[in-house]
Amino acid sequence: MNAISSRSIARWTVLATAVALTAACEPTPTPAGSRPVSSAPSISAPTSAAQSRTASSPAAAIPGRLYYLEHERLVRVTGPDVKTVLEKDAYAANVSPDGAHIAFIDGSPIEAGNVVVADRDGRNRRTVFRGADRAGFEPAWSPDSKRLLIAKNRGPGLRTVGVLTIATGRFTPWERQSLGQGFLWTADGKHVGYVDGYRLVLADPDGRNARVVPVFGSDDRRLNPQRRRSSDTYSISANGRLISVWQRTNDEDSSDIARDLIADAIVDTRTGENVGVPVRGEIRAILFQPNGDILVRTNGKLTLFGPNWKVKAEVAEPAEVKDFELLTYRSN
Repeated sequence: MNAISSRSIARWTVLATAVALTAACEPTPTPAGSRPVSSAPSISAPTSAAQSRTASSPAAAIPGRLYYLEHERLVRVTGPDVKTVLEKDAYAANVSPDGAHIAFIDGSPIEAGNVVVADRDGRNRRTVFRGADRAGFEPAWSPDSKRLLIAKNRGPGLRTVGVLTIATGRFTPWERQSLGQGFLWTADGKHVGYVDGYRLVLADPDGRNARVVPVFGSDDRRLNPQRRRSSDTYSISANGRLISVWQRTNDEDSSDIARDLIADAIVDTRTGENVGVPVRGEIRAILFQPNGDILVRTNGKLTLFGPNWKVKAEVAEPAEVKDFELLTYRSN
């Protein structure tokens, strides 16, 4: 699992050279494996682009800001405008919950780097930590936008997971260390979700009280007949009861520690079962919002649902970002 595949190394060579649901409103779980699993979208090669341009298919019906990755470049879509925020180092970037800042780790994906915090336009950058792992350990923002969950590099294959307070630079190691990766901090501040091997885990923000999600990722074919598993977390609901992942089944190739911003399935963390998503077409991303909304990306389209799966908006994506990876959505 933690070995880096040739696919990831090839991707990194190119790089070097170039939402929350309440219990009453949650969707009803469907039997495990009942929904077809989408295949992953292809990722286009880097292309040069102007710093800002007008999108041909504006997503004006969805308020706020959408952030997309094109390898090492981060762009922001606001209405009809597509603007480059980071020209490089965006592979390990994440946007703060308040929408005001971006945290990223500079340098090569296969080396330790510096944790840098910038404003939403990529300006006013300051290094807040040195020597952080990058691939699989992208900074996870706390819900108050004041802290980051990161992994301190301690040499080849060695790391310490902990919480970084941005204002002071203080790094507090988890009381109970984890071999997991792909950390997601819930909007209620009570949980962190991540993968360990191909299983999903929920823990307290300090790493204690880790609990493995049942069934999902189990090697027992009686419990998990389709071998549903994932090493790619994407988004987690505010209370941690649902998590979106890039799900693999049966004999599909499993992923590695490289970041894949894809999600085609929702897993109920209490039961390990899949939750149905009421859309047609290939699902490419599922983002939970703090207010209970859910943004679902299908081929060329974004659908914003309320907590009860009632459609609030349905729009075409800008043509310029159709082959990019959707990083996140901020309504603020």
